[in-house]
Amino acid sequence: MYDIAASIVTYHPDMPQLQAAVASFAEPELQLHLTLVDNSCDATVTDSLRPLTPDVIAAPRNGGYGYGHNLALHAMPDSRYWLVMNPDVEIHPGTLKAMVAAMDADPSIVLMVPKVLFPDGRLQPLNKRLPTVFDFFVRRFLPKGWCEQRMRQYEMRDEGYDAPTEVPFCSGCFMLFRREVAEKLGGFDERYFMYLEDCDITRRAAQYGRCLYIPYAVITHHWQRGSHKSWRLMRVMLHSMWVYFNTWGWRWMSS
Repeated sequence: MYDIAASIVTYHPDMPQLQAAVASFAEPELQLHLTLVDNSCDATVTDSLRPLTPDVIAAPRNGGYGYGHNLALHAMPDSRYWLVMNPDVEIHPGTLKAMVAAMDADPSIVLMVPKVLFPDGRLQPLNKRLPTVFDFFVRRFLPKGWCEQRMRQYEMRDEGYDAPTEVPFCSGCFMLFRREVAEKLGGFDERYFMYLEDCDITRRAAQYGRCLYIPYAVITHHWQRGSHKSWRLMRVMLHSMWVYFNTWGWRWMSS
């Protein structure tokens, strides 16, 4: 049995970034397995991924982020943990070892996320409290800096990122699940093509135990906020909001 089975979902990927991500998935003291799922529906693209890992799945359709990771979850070999990983992240040395050690030591932890940095070393404040409609409106439509106190609370910057913290909404760019819990959940809810599937699965995982951030595990994330640049992705975001709030209840603004 592997310690970690990881999945990366790609769609016409940036190959240098993907190669860096795959190369960073390494830890000599752990047994690791990597599955790449290609949502491109293009045999040429899929074939270009095969030198990176023996386990490449050509998705029969582009069903979205959660759909792709679910294909991997159901096909990958047995493991103690399941790592959901973006193709644009790089894992810092020691991170996987630290996360597995922390989860091995505390069976109440079912999901763990690391500290996330921009390439220039600045913090990406990706831990979040549960969203409201107002939070999404502020983040998507108002200039940066508006409602700063509100965003500081939403992004948990008021609690800080220097100590282990339970997180209501973990970022899907890098999530380490206890495998048995991920399988009980059935993986991601595939009604979300992209966006908010990470919030949904965090909430469902929290029914089984703790979802924890630790600051001494670190990754770099070459983050691009696609929904701010594309009307098509904005429509995808709005659909995900509709699915999310219809599932978990419409919260317009917290007190």
